[in-house]
Amino acid sequence: MRILFVHSGADLYGASRSLLRLTDRLQSDGHEAAVVLPFEGPLLDRLRAQGVRTLIHPSLPIVTRPAVRSPRGLAQLTLNIPRSTYWLGALIRKFRPDVVHTNTALILTPGLAARLAGIPHVWHVREFFGEFPSFWKKYQWYMNALANRIVCVSSAVAEQFHPKIRRSKVAVIHDGFPQSEFSAADTHRVREFRERFNINGHFVVGVVGRIKFKRKGQEIVVRAAQILRERYPHLRYVFVGSPFPGNESHLDNLRDLIRECGVEDRVVLCGEMQEMPTAFASLDVSVLPSALPEPFGGIVIESMAMGKPVIGTQIGGTVEQIDDGVTGFLIEPDRPDLLAESISRFADSPALCEEFGRKAREKYLREFEFDAFYRKMTSLYTSVAKSSVARRREGAVTQPLS
Repeated sequence: MRILFVHSGADLYGASRSLLRLTDRLQSDGHEAAVVLPFEGPLLDRLRAQGVRTLIHPSLPIVTRPAVRSPRGLAQLTLNIPRSTYWLGALIRKFRPDVVHTNTALILTPGLAARLAGIPHVWHVREFFGEFPSFWKKYQWYMNALANRIVCVSSAVAEQFHPKIRRSKVAVIHDGFPQSEFSAADTHRVREFRERFNINGHFVVGVVGRIKFKRKGQEIVVRAAQILRERYPHLRYVFVGSPFPGNESHLDNLRDLIRECGVEDRVVLCGEMQEMPTAFASLDVSVLPSALPEPFGGIVIESMAMGKPVIGTQIGGTVEQIDDGVTGFLIEPDRPDLLAESISRFADSPALCEEFGRKAREKYLREFEFDAFYRKMTSLYTSVAKSSVARRREGAVTQPLS
């Protein structure tokens, strides 16, 4: 089978890592994959290291806040639609994919180009649109018109769609994570990590992900640290990640809050890390404190895969990941008092921490391991691609991609 992926970025966060895992396995199994990105970045290097044919398309129209908030940005987005549709159409004629797979919700043209070329299109939805109800009311029908199937990363994401679209097009497929990525972390590197950030001998609460004030909830963890400061002097709070380019002020705001709360000696800002298993292995508890719904936070599953209990907010796809009181705790968002209470329960009982971590690992293996995700995705590809596979077998020749 031959699949053309179109992706909206070049970083190495959730959707990008899911794409890497999928293309790697597809090619290992003898399928062919090609990927279109809007610009260069770490994802491009990783894909090419896998041997995946990857092309840059700078005119790819992606709906972002900056693009729609200014007349100039909106005009450029509009102009890019016909330009991109033509470019992608030419690529489809060369590569002759069996399926076009748009890997995030806000890329406007792959579905249109696929429809004009008569190629099945799968649209992967990893986002919530609750902040933009007027836009979503119309956009979901645009997606419905241009997708053979719509894959949602969680039931919470699927619930956004009109019931008619859910019944006819939507499939819920949780992202999968290979066990091989979460083999036992090197004890020497874990020791180095803990020594580098001076957290040896401490109970470590970790927050992994993009730093985004008021969205990802890092400020809630800082305020919980303030609540627990006197009672638990041995607690340390490790933040792994950085702001998205252009959002550097969020890190400045976080630093200001840390000073304001008087927890500079308790909070560690690690920045980006390449060896995430080492970071997770260095934690006692993982926290996903998002103030807005997470579609399906990979951080939760990665923590569970490493045998760590997780405290998350009881909104969005997180509810489908954490078994409250079994593998972690679910709390209301924007409640540092409730977060502090949950942290203290683990800090007071290493046995509880160990028990929840073991059950979290079991749940990961049972429900979120990569093989189940991969089987569902390839089955979906097969179901939508029957006609295009038949056409190729009748003699269509693939042209080399430039």
